[in-house]
Amino acid sequence: MYKEYGEPPMKRLIDRLLDRAHKGDSEAQSRLADRLMAGGKSRGYQLAMPWLRRAAAQGEDWAAYHLGLIYDRGLGVKRNRQIAAKWYQRAAERGYDSAQLNLGIILANRPAGQRDLRRAVQLYRKAAAQGNRNAAYNLGLYYEQGRGVPRNLPVALRWYGVAAKAGDRDARRAIAILRRSA
Repeated sequence: MYKEYGEPPMKRLIDRLLDRAHKGDSEAQSRLADRLMAGGKSRGYQLAMPWLRRAAAQGEDWAAYHLGLIYDRGLGVKRNRQIAAKWYQRAAERGYDSAQLNLGIILANRPAGQRDLRRAVQLYRKAAAQGNRNAAYNLGLYYEQGRGVPRNLPVALRWYGVAAKAGDRDARRAIAILRRSA
């Protein structure tokens, strides 16, 4: 069927990505991994992991973040938050806001003796400064509850406001509740 029209466009794209990925092109490795993970199947994540590792080794923050996500959520692998934290850390150090957020969440939710709320708050601040609304919401929540920071409702309202301005509905509800109770 395809002979008279040539190869299907998707196959040509995948073949070009594979060729470039095998030659060490980190962008192609990331794009190939993205295609493999697009189906949301365990096997796709497993096939994507070597490409993600190669791209992350070359400094691709997106790839390091996704390796963290795979281990954090147990996508095609056994869930391992220690390994997830390692990959998130790599991307977070280079300023990847979603990695900063997720690493903060891991640090904040470790067992009591291993928990690092101070560092989690620092990571949330970095991510929020880049426009990450979930990090801004977390900061609002932490200031409202006094978790890892002194309880401060005006600061909580300010962070909830940042998240709400970015479209976070939970932040809007939190603002309404805090204003009613004040």
